[in-house]
Amino acid sequence: MSTSAPDDQALSDATDGGGAEGVDPQALLRDLASSIALLPQEPRAEGEQAPPEGSIALPVIEQDGTQYVPVFTSEKALEAAGADPVTAFRLPIAQLAANWPSDDLWLAVNPATEDGLALPPELVRALAGFVQVEEADAADPPAE
Repeated sequence: MSTSAPDDQALSDATDGGGAEGVDPQALLRDLASSIALLPQEPRAEGEQAPPEGSIALPVIEQDGTQYVPVFTSEKALEAAGADPVTAFRLPIAQLAANWPSDDLWLAVNPATEDGLALPPELVRALAGFVQVEEADAADPPAE
């Protein structure tokens, strides 16, 4: 699993048409990586077992043959999609990215909103690196 920084073309492809016009793609992904994800959760059916301890059930939606894990960066966006913030699972996006489960899953950030963004799996995995770089920069400020 690689956490190297994505190339400029991958950044450009992911952010095209994502409502982020005029925004630096690197800054956008750095902000995303340091955000908290709200993952909608369906109530368990009667008799259904909870996922094993330490794991979470990722919601998956499919559009045009591509599978996405929808995450939201605000309760407002989650509610607009018809989900309940009370039942949503919260975790840092960088943590989700560092443990991304599949090369077949994309990340849908705030789907069906003006600011929605779809990230391919290789770019999702790279998000964890944005937080590590940010932490390293904060720990070692430039000399004056």
